[in-house]
Amino acid sequence: MSLYGKTDSAANVTKAGRGIAASSQAKTVVFVDNTEAALAENKARGINAPGWWSYYTYTDTEGNVRHKAEMLVTIAGPDINANETQSDDAIAADFGITIGTQPAAASVAAGDAATFTVAATTRPAGGTLSFQWEEDQGGGAGFVALSAAGVYSDVDAATLAISDATGFDGYQYRCVISCTGAADVTSDAATLTVA
Repeated sequence: MSLYGKTDSAANVTKAGRGIAASSQAKTVVFVDNTEAALAENKARGINAPGWWSYYTYTDTEGNVRHKAEMLVTIAGPDINANETQSDDAIAADFGITIGTQPAAASVAAGDAATFTVAATTRPAGGTLSFQWEEDQGGGAGFVALSAAGVYSDVDAATLAISDATGFDGYQYRCVISCTGAADVTSDAATLTVA
């Protein structure tokens, strides 16, 4: 057993976090197992191996969110992801989301129905996906989450249904896909053409 422990227990967080220098940044000590270390989402944050990490984010002078990760302790053979006890998923994701099919542009006649579909999976398999469709009507307002009302249904499903597309020419639709333990992923936008 390592001095710092192969699990993400509260006692091991305290041990691993000793010696972190004081800083103006709020640093978090997180445990990363083999599954989390293999995910591209974590590698993009600088977390690329199992063990204990010091992690924080900051915004640079141009408004970009940056990640700072420092390995504190390397752990060989860490406890498995299913045994997590700390809520570190905002930092070290358990799952990644891959969009396999992006929404496609649709052309319909005024008064006809329209649908948009997205297909996604989690890496590793087993995560439960949630969907939220958004609409951009143009004019600079940007994308707004849809609710199941009026002509819209299945706004929280993989396929969005619009029962009557009259007046929606040029509107764009995209889907935000979520999974507990994963960073949200947003699909490409698809345009609705109404003739």
